[in-house]
Amino acid sequence: MPRIYVGNLAESVTRDELRALFSKVGRVSGALVITDKLTGKSRGFGFVEMVEVEDAINAAVYFSGTELEGRKIHVDPFRPQEPGAAKYRGERKRRAPAKRSSNGTA
Repeated sequence: MPRIYVGNLAESVTRDELRALFSKVGRVSGALVITDKLTGKSRGFGFVEMVEVEDAINAAVYFSGTELEGRKIHVDPFRPQEPGAAKYRGERKRRAPAKRSSNGTA
C-alpha cells in the first residue's frame, strides 16, 4: 500500500483529521502523526497510507500546498531510504577511546 508523506503540520493535527482529509480523495488504510518520544508533541509531519497507488498520486497532487489548520501542508509520495544512503548523510565513524598511561594521563 502506498504511503504519503505529509509535512508542515500544525501541532494540533491528529491522525483522525489526516485520515478524514485524505479520505476525500480515496480510500485510506491508515494515518500517523509522528510525535516526540519525550514530550508527546507532534514533530510536524506524518504519513497517510492509501489503498490504491492512483489515489496516493491524486492525493499528493490535490493536497500539496493546501491549508490545514492555518498552515500550508507539503505532501509527497513516501520514498523509502535506499540501502547504504546513511553513509552519505553525515554518518560519522566512531573513534577508539584514548589510551591512558598508568599515571592517568592520555
